[in-house]
Amino acid sequence: MLPYNRFMRILHVGKHYPPHTGGMETVLENIAQGLLHEGDEVAVLAASPDAVGRRAVISAPQTGRRGILALSACPGHWNSQPLTWDLMRDLRDLQRDFSPQIVHLHLPNPLVAGAWLAWSSWNTGPRPALAVWHHADMVRQKLGGRLLRPMVRKCLEQAAGICVSSSALAEASTELKGLSDRVEVIPFGIAPAAQTAPTDRGPDTFLFVGRLVAYKGVSVLVEAMALVPGARLQIVGDGPRRRSLQEQVTRLGLGDRITFAGAVSPRELEARLAGARALVLPSVDGGETFGLVQLEAMAAGTAVIASDLPMGVSQVGEAGRTAILVPPRDVAALGGALARLLADPDLARRMGEAGRQRYQEHFTRPRMIADLRSWYRRLLHDGPGRI
Repeated sequence: MLPYNRFMRILHVGKHYPPHTGGMETVLENIAQGLLHEGDEVAVLAASPDAVGRRAVISAPQTGRRGILALSACPGHWNSQPLTWDLMRDLRDLQRDFSPQIVHLHLPNPLVAGAWLAWSSWNTGPRPALAVWHHADMVRQKLGGRLLRPMVRKCLEQAAGICVSSSALAEASTELKGLSDRVEVIPFGIAPAAQTAPTDRGPDTFLFVGRLVAYKGVSVLVEAMALVPGARLQIVGDGPRRRSLQEQVTRLGLGDRITFAGAVSPRELEARLAGARALVLPSVDGGETFGLVQLEAMAAGTAVIASDLPMGVSQVGEAGRTAILVPPRDVAALGGALARLLADPDLARRMGEAGRQRYQEHFTRPRMIADLRSWYRRLLHDGPGRI
């Protein structure tokens, strides 16, 4: 057993870090800032926004405590995978310069898994405990998944512990089969927005927030909007499907009711969430395992309409109390949910208030950080990967 020390040194390795937008990036930023706030030493290794690698500083806003942000040169992407060819070298350098007690990998990210396996096979010195945050199975990469899954599995088997955001993901994941003894459920948590007080909500405006990619199901939402005259939709975010979605909106004659806002600042997103009748999360497959934007909507007191997916989305809110859940890809059911909240603003208000209460009870950043630090201590003192 290690001697007790209140503070820890933790290296997180993820795909990207803000200002890059996305759920995993928001989670990683909240983890880094929350751990720094508690007094831990934190470094983050992620892909650079360009082909130039560099180091920067991350800080906890409330305390000003600082950590390391190492950005690995990224000349491009293949599908959603950053091509960070210097990742192994950058991981080695951080191991030398920062000497972490815990290395926490955020998967799926096959290059990260490969970099860890290569470094750990060559390293002859003390090895930090390996933790993995399993965000999702590789469900969309058919050929790539078959080729890379054995490497990812080997990385999972080396981990002292694996955490997931919901019990549904822990139970449904095929990639975690046989590893249940080391899986810990730690729900995501986020810091509240700077302004979460209710504002005057748009009488007819719904909101989608996310990357415009196939699994987000925005094309299904556009079809559903055609069934609900009088409803308006703001689409916040960008991605490779934007042009085809704009063409679909034009083809259905919905250009006066659906607008594409593109990427917006965090402050503007807070305002849009606070002013919407409801957030809509129409994702269509298991690539959506939580839907972090649901927490942002709940923190803002906004009702949610979401797909009833098996991997954890449906565990964020409470069906009928904070959210309306609909079968994925079901245009008629999604249209019915939109029409219901359009016609009943009091129901939307009550759902929003219940969502804010649920967020405050279960999904705050301090709660996530407390759970995470307690888990880290068990890994360091009792886990098979202890140093």
